[in-house]
Amino acid sequence: MYFLMVAVISLASIGMVISAVILMIKVVIGRNYKANDIDKVLQLSLYGIFLGALASYLLNSPPLTFVEFILILKLIFTLFLVVTLHEMGHYLAARLFNVSVSTFSVGVGPKLLSFKFLDTNFQFNTIPIMGYVKSDSSKEQELPLIKQCIFYLAGIFINIVCFFIGMTVFFIQQGQSIYDSFVIVYNKFVSLIPMFYSFIANLKFSDIITPEHDLENTIGVYISIANIAQEFWLGFAVLSIMVALFNMIPIPVLDGGRVILAILGSLFALIGIPKKYINVSFTWLFILGVIILYSPAIINNLWATSIDVGMTLPEYLLWMGIILTGIINIQIYLENRRNNNTTPVE
Repeated sequence: MYFLMVAVISLASIGMVISAVILMIKVVIGRNYKANDIDKVLQLSLYGIFLGALASYLLNSPPLTFVEFILILKLIFTLFLVVTLHEMGHYLAARLFNVSVSTFSVGVGPKLLSFKFLDTNFQFNTIPIMGYVKSDSSKEQELPLIKQCIFYLAGIFINIVCFFIGMTVFFIQQGQSIYDSFVIVYNKFVSLIPMFYSFIANLKFSDIITPEHDLENTIGVYISIANIAQEFWLGFAVLSIMVALFNMIPIPVLDGGRVILAILGSLFALIGIPKKYINVSFTWLFILGVIILYSPAIINNLWATSIDVGMTLPEYLLWMGIILTGIINIQIYLENRRNNNTTPVE
C-alpha cells in the first residue's frame, strides 16, 4: 500500500511536468493558448517538482508508519492554524485602520477552499508554509508611521500571544500553577530572542547555500519535526514562535523589514526626498528581499540536480541556458515565419 501511494505521487509528478512541457510548447509556437497559460506552466512545474521530491524522499527513506502519517497531518493542521492567525493579525489591523483588504491567502499550491466575506477573498491552499494579506497599498502608505508599524507587526504580535497561551497551557497540563507556568514561559521567551538573532548573525554562507538543503531534504526536515505535534499545545506554541521570529528578520519582504522601510520612508520624507524616489528605492529593496529569501532554495535545488546528473553546477546552468536559448530562438523563428506568411488585406 505504501509503495502504491509513492507510485501514485510519482505518476502525478510526471503527469504535471509533462503537462507543463506540452503547455509550454503550445505557448512557444503560439497555437491555441490562453493568456494565463504561462502562469499554469509555472504552477504545474512547481507542483510536479514538489511531488517528485516528496516521492523521492518517501522512496529513499524508511516507510512512514500510520502513527507518523497522523502526526504529519496534525503538524499540517497546526501550521495552517498558526499561519492563519498570523495573517488574521494583519487583516484585523487593516480593518481597524479602515484599510480595505482584497485578498487573505494562506499557503501555496492547489486551492483547497475559497470564499468571499466583507469584500475580501479568503483563500486556503494545500501547503501552509506562507501567507499574505493584500491591502489597498495607497491607503496603507497614507497611514501614520505608528499605525503602519502596528499593521506590519500585528501578525507577529498574534503569534507571540499564541506562544504564551500554548506554552502556558502545556505547563499547566504538566502540573504547574497558572502563575508559575506564565513565569516559565516569560523567561523562555526573553532568552529566545537573543539566541535566535545570535544564530542568524553566526550563519555562514555554506550553511545556507548547499545542495544538502534541496527540496527533498527540506521535506525530510519538515517530516522529522512532526513529533512536536504529539502534544498540540506544545506544537502550537513552538510553531507560533518560529513564525514570529522568522518574520522579525529585517528582510524587506518580511514584516520586520517592512517596519524598517516604513521608518526609513518617514525619515526620508522629513528631509525632503521626493516620494517617487523613495518608492523606486523601496521597490528595488523589496526585489532584493525576495532574492535573499528565495534564491538559496533555487540554487540548492539546481545544485543538487546537477550532482544527480553528474555535472558541476556551472555546467548544468550552461546546458539549461543553451536549451532555454534554443527554445527562445525557435519561438522567434516561428513568429517571424508566421508574420512573413501573413499577407496584408487591401
